[in-house]
Amino acid sequence: MIAVADDSALRLLEFENRVALTGELRRLERDSGVINLGSNTITETLGSQLSDYFTGQSTAFQIPLIQSGTAFEEAVWHALQQIPHGQTRSYGQIAETLGQPEKSRAVGRANGANSISIIVPCHRVIGADGSLVGYGGGLWRKKWLLDHERRYAWRSFEHK
Repeated sequence: MIAVADDSALRLLEFENRVALTGELRRLERDSGVINLGSNTITETLGSQLSDYFTGQSTAFQIPLIQSGTAFEEAVWHALQQIPHGQTRSYGQIAETLGQPEKSRAVGRANGANSISIIVPCHRVIGADGSLVGYGGGLWRKKWLLDHERRYAWRSFEHK
C-alpha cells in the first residue's frame, strides 16, 4: 500500500497497483504540494493500525483524515465509515441513508473517488443484488477484504 500524509493527517491510502493511483498522486501533489518519501508520526501510527487490521487484532483506526471532495462525496465517505465491520451495504442503501434514494449512481462515483482505502471502507459497498461490483483495487481484493472482516467480525471491534 501507499500512504501519503503530512504531520496533521492521512491524505491518501491506496493499493500500489491501483490503476487510478498515478492520477490520485498527481491531484494530491497539485492540491497539496510536493510529495516526498519518508515517514512521520501519522504514517507510523497508520502502519501499526494496518498491521492490527490485517492480523485480525483490531479494526479501530484512529488516524486523522483529510479528503477533499464535493459535499455529496464527503457525505458518502462519511456514510461508508458508518458501515459496521464485516457488513455490506448497496449503493442504493447508501443513497437512501443520505436521503437521496435516486442518487445510487452518484454514490457509486463518490465511492470510486475515495482515496483512503480500508479506513474509509468503500470495499463494503456491493450491488443491489448482493454481487461484488466496482472496486478500483480489484474484485479479488474486495472479496478478500470482506472475507477477512467477516472472519474477525465476531470479535465486535469498533471501526472508528
